[in-house]
Amino acid sequence: MKVLFINDSTSNPNWGDRAAAISLKKMVTESGGNIIEAISEDELAGSTFLNKSPINDGEQQIHQSIVKETLKLFIPPLFLKIRQKIILHSNPPTSDDVIPQRWEDFDPHLKYVISNKHIYSDLLKAIEKSDLLVIHGDGCMTGCGRIPRAELFLSYIVKKHFEKPVIIVNHSADFSNPVLNRMAQEVYPLFDDVVYRDVISVERNRKLCNGRFAPDSAYYFKPISKPNWLTVSQRPTYFDVWPDTAHFKPAEPYICIGGSGIYYYNRNYDAVHGFSLLVEHIRSIYSGQIVLTVSDLRDQGIFRPIAIHFNLPLIGLTTPVQQSVDIMGNADAYIGGRWHPSIFALRGGTPIISISSNTFMMQALAEMSGLSPAVFDALNLELEKEAIGRQLKNHLEQENELRIKLRKWAEKESEKSWDNVTFLKNMP
Repeated sequence: MKVLFINDSTSNPNWGDRAAAISLKKMVTESGGNIIEAISEDELAGSTFLNKSPINDGEQQIHQSIVKETLKLFIPPLFLKIRQKIILHSNPPTSDDVIPQRWEDFDPHLKYVISNKHIYSDLLKAIEKSDLLVIHGDGCMTGCGRIPRAELFLSYIVKKHFEKPVIIVNHSADFSNPVLNRMAQEVYPLFDDVVYRDVISVERNRKLCNGRFAPDSAYYFKPISKPNWLTVSQRPTYFDVWPDTAHFKPAEPYICIGGSGIYYYNRNYDAVHGFSLLVEHIRSIYSGQIVLTVSDLRDQGIFRPIAIHFNLPLIGLTTPVQQSVDIMGNADAYIGGRWHPSIFALRGGTPIISISSNTFMMQALAEMSGLSPAVFDALNLELEKEAIGRQLKNHLEQENELRIKLRKWAEKESEKSWDNVTFLKNMP
């Protein structure tokens, strides 16, 4: 079974995007799928989908890639944020972009692609060669940026012109944006399978299509047991992923604190100040270590200065996925508003204390895991710090009983996450 895989988010340094795509691709392969081509998250965000020019100088390409990735580590976060906003949330002129900006343009743009197949032959040949289109929806189906519009338009091409199966899996869907909602109203009923990764998406979109629930593919990753982990993790510099350092003692108690996607959309809040006050309060009630986690590019600008000011260990963005899972899954608790790091934590039985994000995902995860549904305001950490501290104490007082309960629940979620690829297993 030949698969065209849409949204290979390993192109994104975000821990969760990498983890979810790695595991989902593995599930596709082990379910009989042969991924003949993948379209990355970067391509969904910025590619024209015109035929690619042949590359004559491989060494030059490698050199340019190294320079580009190295510069990312040093360019001020503000410039990276501006670039990311342009890519993910801008609406380029239709004449320069084949991806429609509104539902009414879908059919005209489809006709344009087909009538100009000589310049879109790379894309069309990939679709022709495939038996199935698998869309890794992830957390992209929100707002009205280019990525969700590209996913829906590519699906429309495959269904309307090629009449081939298309499934969208492993995703949350927030259609509060009226433009994206209009597109979804027309395209979602065309999908052969719709799999949401949270129960709130299922409930909110019942009238849209016959969607179902399966846990996130990232539950595939399992943290190593602490006794085995300690044999290697206590060596000097083991957690130092350049240019960050993370000097902490994994044999001793520690909690992890992470960021939230909400700060990207709310620039008026001083997150460095808010988290600094939270760290000070946690230090006054918790005797263990505090480990800061940068799971997304946007968190670097928040946590690097805090790490320096308080001399705290910082787990950097480019830390390998499995190592991130080991750290989160062996912590006493995780405080943060990041979906996938929360899953990493729960997989090892680590209780989470949720702060708000830009969508409903943290609320959904807290409810599904059976923890307190309370989600603390990430834009008011000054006032929420004491309530967060009380929730932390409550989790710690339950000790191993809570860890065992959460670990067993997450193990079952891991098994059920394979339901994302049920459609593949049932294909002839």
